[in-house]
Amino acid sequence: MIFAHLCAGNRIACQVHVVVKSQSIFEYLRERIAMRFTTEVDDIVTERTESGHRVKGVVLKNGETLTAEKVVIAPGRDGSVWLSKILRKRRLRMINNQVNIGVRVETSNIVMQEINEHLYEGKFIFNTSVGTQVRTFCSNPSGHVVVENHSGIMLANGHAYKDPKLGSNNTNFALLVSHKFSDPFDKPNEYAHEISRLANALSNGGIIVQKYGDILKGRRSTEKRIKEGFIEPTLKEAVPGDLGLVLPYNTMKSLIEMTEALNHVTPGLASEHTLFYGVEAKFYSARPKLNDRFETEIAGLYVGGDGAGITRGLAQASACGVWIARDIVEKLTH
Repeated sequence: MIFAHLCAGNRIACQVHVVVKSQSIFEYLRERIAMRFTTEVDDIVTERTESGHRVKGVVLKNGETLTAEKVVIAPGRDGSVWLSKILRKRRLRMINNQVNIGVRVETSNIVMQEINEHLYEGKFIFNTSVGTQVRTFCSNPSGHVVVENHSGIMLANGHAYKDPKLGSNNTNFALLVSHKFSDPFDKPNEYAHEISRLANALSNGGIIVQKYGDILKGRRSTEKRIKEGFIEPTLKEAVPGDLGLVLPYNTMKSLIEMTEALNHVTPGLASEHTLFYGVEAKFYSARPKLNDRFETEIAGLYVGGDGAGITRGLAQASACGVWIARDIVEKLTH
């Protein structure tokens, strides 16, 4: 059987369905199974049967074919476009998911003190006047805003250190607007990528930062106005600019409405000094039609994890892999 996953932009083929997670597991498995790293998978091999199609292996970028009766593809979010391409080529039905577009918000720990102390991370959802839904995500008390490299596109993100000595005086979290598309448009991830590329272009390949007060006044932030603010940016390389030139009207209006609503929960959030970093985006993968064991309409071909549009996060993806492995073991032993 073959397990294929995506790492650092390369589709990797391992002739096993077990994910190597630690050095000790690696040492145990290296004499028992064949593993290949930095080996790009180009396509899958299938054959027609009386009942449909069955997987027969994978084709590597160098032209080599690896045969297998069971193939598991877990490409990660970066590999979602590749997975959709090879499945659509075989006319498999795909369910198109939404995309989330928004900003990383940074404010003072004092403003977020009650939420930070009692919840650490508050989860808030707001339905806007324009029919969109906005949610908070990934709050980082005493955290830092950082840059996420998403296949060459720079996105805003955030993290916090366990060691309090490494913390800041600020709390950051994401505000994300959900966008769901209907026919005929079926490329939500590409839509978010284009918006993110525009933000990168306006900031010379980086992240835009803008004061909330400047957003309300419809003007770009300048380095001088950022320095005059009460919130010191933790992402020092962020470029002062105008997110209004990047985000669509409904997205920006949704973010403003959510900020004003949150101001009733934690007063001070809607201060003119609050910082918005953009763009932050969360991508959802197109999901193929599957059975309850995550097997596709091609017999023997399984897909799993975030890249297949099934899960959202490491814990869910890991559980998905266990479920797939159990089904394969059951079929091989009976």
